[in-house]
Amino acid sequence: MAVELAQFQNFAKLKDTEIAFNDITVLAGKPSTGKSYVMKFMYAIDEAYNLSANLSYELAFNNLLNSIFLNYNQVSSNFTCTYRHLSIKIIDDSPTVLFHDCQLENIENKIFVETPLILEFKKFMKREKGKTPYHIESLLNILDTDYSFTDEEQDKFIKSFREKSQIIIGGDIESSGDSFIFNRKDDKNYDILNTSSGTKSIGLLQYLVTNKALKKGSVLFWEEPEVHLHPTWQLKMVDLFVELMNAGVKIVFSTHSPYMADYLNAISKRNSYRERISFNVLDEKDGVVTNHILNDDNWEILQKELMDTFEDILWQYL
Repeated sequence: MAVELAQFQNFAKLKDTEIAFNDITVLAGKPSTGKSYVMKFMYAIDEAYNLSANLSYELAFNNLLNSIFLNYNQVSSNFTCTYRHLSIKIIDDSPTVLFHDCQLENIENKIFVETPLILEFKKFMKREKGKTPYHIESLLNILDTDYSFTDEEQDKFIKSFREKSQIIIGGDIESSGDSFIFNRKDDKNYDILNTSSGTKSIGLLQYLVTNKALKKGSVLFWEEPEVHLHPTWQLKMVDLFVELMNAGVKIVFSTHSPYMADYLNAISKRNSYRERISFNVLDEKDGVVTNHILNDDNWEILQKELMDTFEDILWQYL
């Protein structure tokens, strides 16, 4: 797809800046620059469409924002976002949504992953309707569901994706009713509690594909996928994201990892799909965040934002 720009005004620390979205969208930058806020907001834009069958889009969107953010005054009581054919304004807690020329595209599955540890926490979580944040409740429901359908192209992709992820983690994540097990290639089964966080991370992605929740037309939002991964597996996760992109899944992820960003940039140029990737670096100065949409001419901004702080700290002890 062509790059799509979202214009944010007075949204958290984003006073007036554009963010580029694509088949794979990367949001990089230091902590507290608004990456998570942007991801959750864009998730709400897409998800509100499905809920608007029984409610007006404005009401569905307002309910989503309140559930996801608990109170979106934390973001701002007055902000504007313009994206595709939508203009969304929140003024004194009252949303106004303007559609321009066309309606929103129906996206069957929007999935937001804050942590892969949800595989472990699932059976211990007290789920009360209306009290669990929507994006978490939605993922729990997806993990409860077996999306059984037959599609030759999809089944071929699932087989290939499963084999590639098996090589990484050495087995499969499978449902066991109210929980999950890790079925190793040596035929030993382990409760999900007894697997590494990295295995849960790759395994969750594998499970979302094998239970057919992630398929052509889906959108996956993943917050900081590198958190639980060794640098080698960070690159493997990028490879799996690319597999999903090529199968028709759009991906938005935030990151603090220069390894993931550099690797994705390098392989996308080598394999001639760089135009399908958008890299954004959110940079804060004096309490105001500006986004930089990266290309070859300004790629050093990413290195500066992700690596300079580490080097400053390192040299204090050397």
